Amino acid sequence: IEPYIDRTLAFTDAELESKAKSPEYNFLHALGGFTRDRKMLRDQLTAVLLAGRDTTASSLSWTFYELGRHPRVFHKLRREIIAAVGETDAPTYDDLKNLKYLQHTMNEVLRLYPVVPFNVRMSLKDTTLPTGGGPDGKDPIGILKDTPIGYSTLVMQRRKDLYPVNDDPNMGVDYFNPDRWTGWQPKPWTYIPFNGGPRLCIGQQFALTNMGYTIVRMLQRFDRIDSFMPEGPTGVPAMKSDIVLQPGKGVLTAFYDANREKA
Repeated sequence: IEPYIDRTLAFTDAELESKAKSPEYNFLHALGGFTRDRKMLRDQLTAVLLAGRDTTASSLSWTFYELGRHPRVFHKLRREIIAAVGETDAPTYDDLKNLKYLQHTMNEVLRLYPVVPFNVRMSLKDTTLPTGGGPDGKDPIGILKDTPIGYSTLVMQRRKDLYPVNDDPNMGVDYFNPDRWTGWQPKPWTYIPFNGGPRLCIGQQFALTNMGYTIVRMLQRFDRIDSFMPEGPTGVPAMKSDIVLQPGKGVLTAFYDANREKA
C-alpha cells in the first residue's frame, strides 16, 4: 500500500480539493485532505482493507453455510431481493435498509456466529454487578478494581431465556431462523455482535452494508445453494477463533447459476 500513500502525499491541498469533485475521488484522497501523516494514512488504510475484510468474509461464510442448509429461508430471501431490486440492478444503500428479511437474516447470522465470540474488559474501580453472586448466581457480586472480566457473545446470544423459543422446534436458540426477528427485538445488551456503548464498533454500518450488498448480488445471480460443510455430533459445524469466529474446516458450498440450462 506504500505506493498508493506516496501518490496521495504527492498531491497538493488544492489538487486533493479538486479530486473531491471528480469520479476518481477515493478514500485515500479524503484521508490525504485530513492528514499528511504517513503512519496515520497507512494505519487507516490497513484498518479498512484488513479489519474490514476478515470480519465480513467470516460472516458471509456463515451466511451461505446456513442458506445452503435452509432452502426455505434462501428462497424467501431471494424472492424479496428480486421483487425489490430486480435480477441485475445493483442495490442502493436505501434498498439494503428496506429489505427487511435481509436484515433479519443478517441479524440471525450474527446472533449465532458473532464476529468476536469472546471479549475481556478490565474494571476501572471497585464496583458490583447486579447478578452473578450467591449459590444460584442471582445475587449481586463484588468486582475489585483491575479485575479482568471475560464474557462471551457466542454463549449469551444462544441463551434460551433471552431469545424467543415458544413451542416451535424451529425457534430453538441453536436453530437458524430469521423469522424470529419479525415483530420482535432483543432486550438491551442481549444482542451485541458489534459490542455496545462507547465501545461500539465504528465499522458496524460499513460491515453490514458490505455484507448485505454481497448477499443481494449473490442471490441475484444464483437461485440455489447447497451446503456440504461437515458438522459435529450435535449438528454444529467446527468453529475456530483467533480473534474472528470462522468455520473450523472451511466453507464447502455449491452455487447454481440462475441462468443455467435446466432440464
